[in-house]
Amino acid sequence: MKKTIFSILILSAAITAFLTTYEYRAEQVQKYSNYTFTDDEFRLLQDGDIILRHGYGLVSDIIVETLQEEYEISHCAIITIEGNRYRIIHSVSQSISDYDGVQDQALRPFINQSHKNSAIIVRFKSPYKDAGARISRRAKYYLDQQVPFDHSFDITDDKELYCSELIWKIIMDEFEIDIFPDRSPETKKYLNFDNFYNSEFFEVILNHHDRNKIHQLRK
Repeated sequence: MKKTIFSILILSAAITAFLTTYEYRAEQVQKYSNYTFTDDEFRLLQDGDIILRHGYGLVSDIIVETLQEEYEISHCAIITIEGNRYRIIHSVSQSISDYDGVQDQALRPFINQSHKNSAIIVRFKSPYKDAGARISRRAKYYLDQQVPFDHSFDITDDKELYCSELIWKIIMDEFEIDIFPDRSPETKKYLNFDNFYNSEFFEVILNHHDRNKIHQLRK
């Protein structure tokens, strides 16, 4: 019995040490990355655009490894622009954030907290000229409602919302367009970030993954 307890304690200590080391290394890489957009790229952005990125940390890396998509993406958010104020609204679990659920943040630190050249900006295609403003306004509505994060990733229940579910819900609310047509619980394709590259619904405004490929070829 004592041997079993001792083994559990050793295993627990080893896991804790691994997690601590992993997160520390991620923080150090991010600290010195200085990743941002150019002034010209900021000028491309519009209210209601969607930003996708690969964040730092174990949870983000697990998401990327699990999805195995063309682009390494772990998170998405909605950009809101008021004058010169660039912010994002997204839904995040309290396990990796100080606050659980829908919240906002300045855009520049959000970019800096992303793996270098991992950001992608997409824009919802709509015949309405005010589509971006409507998306942004609806995102602020859910921010005001303080909707909690959906840890069960249940797209059939909108009382809680995970990051991409928030965007899906907003577009359904405003335009009655389903950007996740395959919501099968078997395939779970509604969890894939490549839904946001579907040219039927979205236009890619910039893709730093392509810039990263060029950089790697020049090495």
